[in-house]
Amino acid sequence: MSIVRLAAGTGVTRQAVTKHLRVLSSAGLVRDRRAGRERVWALEPEPLLEAQRSLARISAQWDQALGRLKTFVEEN
Repeated sequence: MSIVRLAAGTGVTRQAVTKHLRVLSSAGLVRDRRAGRERVWALEPEPLLEAQRSLARISAQWDQALGRLKTFVEEN
């Protein structure tokens, strides 16, 4: 989407949207390309999917640890 479309109806200035998009771009979460006079932005989903997978692994580890703790507490 263009910055104009991204900012529309949000109450956020185009300059602020641009600033945020640059930060997201430097983190590899979005990419941009020129389309005539506009710059069109798109989400890069893979880094977010990798973060989601990592958080799911950590969540599973915590669930296992809490399960062991519960068993220990109930048995003692």
